[in-house]
Amino acid sequence: MAAERPSASPLVPVLGFTGLSSFAAGTATLSIFFVTEKPPYSFTAVQQYALALVVGVTYTLGALGAGRVRRACSSRGVPARAFLALLSLALAALACLPLALRTDAAVFVLLGVYAPLTGLFWPLVEGYVSGGRRGAELRSAMGRFNVTWSVTLLPSFLCIPPLLRQSAGAVFAAVALTHLVSLAFLFALGREPGAHEDEAHAVPPRYGELLRVHRVLHAMSYLVMYALSPFLPALLARLGLEGGAASLFAALWLAARVLGFLLLERWHGWHGRWSVAVVGALLVLGGFGAVLLAPGLGAHALIVVAAALCLFGFGLAALYTAALYYAFEVGGSDGGAAHEALVGLGYSIGPSCGLAVCALERAGTIQAEQRDGVLLAGITVLCCLGALYAWRHRRAPSAAA
Repeated sequence: MAAERPSASPLVPVLGFTGLSSFAAGTATLSIFFVTEKPPYSFTAVQQYALALVVGVTYTLGALGAGRVRRACSSRGVPARAFLALLSLALAALACLPLALRTDAAVFVLLGVYAPLTGLFWPLVEGYVSGGRRGAELRSAMGRFNVTWSVTLLPSFLCIPPLLRQSAGAVFAAVALTHLVSLAFLFALGREPGAHEDEAHAVPPRYGELLRVHRVLHAMSYLVMYALSPFLPALLARLGLEGGAASLFAALWLAARVLGFLLLERWHGWHGRWSVAVVGALLVLGGFGAVLLAPGLGAHALIVVAAALCLFGFGLAALYTAALYYAFEVGGSDGGAAHEALVGLGYSIGPSCGLAVCALERAGTIQAEQRDGVLLAGITVLCCLGALYAWRHRRAPSAAA
């Protein structure tokens, strides 16, 4: 008699685990640039971009290997729930490293190991969200997942200033403690994610094309995000914002992304439409460009940055939601790992562009005042080439979607 296939896990504990884990991981990999900009680290622009590059490359490697690692653990009798618990414990332990070693190198080592573990972590969490769900149930679950993880990134930005007033170590202690608390939600999850009925699930033929295009645009959006994130604290400082004011202002794009996720979770008229790809890409690139160029606008600079960050956040929400939805509708159980690998690709290319521009400045090829414009031009060219490639290769080699 065939073994019973696992059913979908209850969504509320999955989202509880997601929220706490997202807060911890967001603090460690995204809000971290507001920590390393200040003493005792005081990272330069080059160091900030280098740290972001470490996160991107190692995260990509982790996400690409997620399927193989999970299958290897499964073959040795380690259930998915236990694997998530082990990963959470490992992430908590790693967050304590800068408490023991108060050096710049400790931060690089922390994220060089932490990031690939999250690359293994998130595809499995997404498997618990999507497993055993299809159609309207899947759309609702993925929408709530997006809202949950994005909402919890807001306090990860806002808690940085009060924690830094204690010490930089307080930030890392908060990350470790949050990972430990998240374990309480795992008891309500199944030993394995719900089964994906890939072979019995039919989708419109256009969904295959939409998936291929949105995967590229999704990677592009993270490229832009991680070209901006390491640079944003310094840019806001140039505009006179420091500490809590800078963190609050930087969180505008996170808040806008949450609103975008809420809208797309409630309204499903975007399914199957190309407008999400076009509008999302324009908002991301336009918002990024406006942020970079705003310091030259004098008294109106902060207003322009605020509006641009909001547009940027809406664009990120549109491209992320569409990419993840089509990944699971078409890609089934393999969708999460591919989705997260593309996140890592953007993580890697974005700071690489920043490092390249810093290298040109140090070599005397460009002046300091030209750096922002050159970065914008380079990112724009890469994004346009990526969009063109995605459109020209939107159709699969065979007739199958």
